[in-house]
Amino acid sequence: MKKKRNIFNDYPSMNKAFFGVLLSLILSLNACQQGPEYRFQDEPKVVACSEMPEDFMHELLYSFREDIGAFYNQYTDYIKGSRSYYFEAYGQYVYFGFSGTARFDDIASDHSRALLQELRKEKDFWIIKDKQERLNYNHPYLRCLLDGIADDDLRISLQNLRQAKSLTPELIAETMRINVQKVISDPNLSMYLALDGFYQPLINRSAKK
Repeated sequence: MKKKRNIFNDYPSMNKAFFGVLLSLILSLNACQQGPEYRFQDEPKVVACSEMPEDFMHELLYSFREDIGAFYNQYTDYIKGSRSYYFEAYGQYVYFGFSGTARFDDIASDHSRALLQELRKEKDFWIIKDKQERLNYNHPYLRCLLDGIADDDLRISLQNLRQAKSLTPELIAETMRINVQKVISDPNLSMYLALDGFYQPLINRSAKK
């Protein structure tokens, strides 16, 4: 009985080329599925809300922190990573971030932009309001975030605004400026600033271009 020929044995170079292309395709697909690399996972986990992937939200927060740190300390002598370095950044940023007047395009790194694109895939996280993409304050993660604010006055104020459907970052910009030290010291407030005072306005600025 005549033995069947194996075309891959007959053409070893074609065999290698085929599997090379196949391997490249698999690696490329895996890279697309994995999304942005994580750079800040060694930093302490500070927000205790589990309604979104903890590692991802952690990355969002620290990427934001590093972006404003780098931007607002261009002309200071503060050492990167020091308390003064971040205090300077938050102190300069809080009002402008919440009011929507910060230089978002200059501040946001490519890493933060890539993370934002992943966050936008979480459809329930967003609503359209006044023709803009805004946070959905009824999302379980955001409810957990706001309900976990340490300061009673700020927590109750934000809860009341949420319940009245009147909460906007612009409305609370001055209040947050006055309470900047609480924003810095409370991880929930810092995360809320990152989401509603950085990533959200960054979406709508990009949409205008």
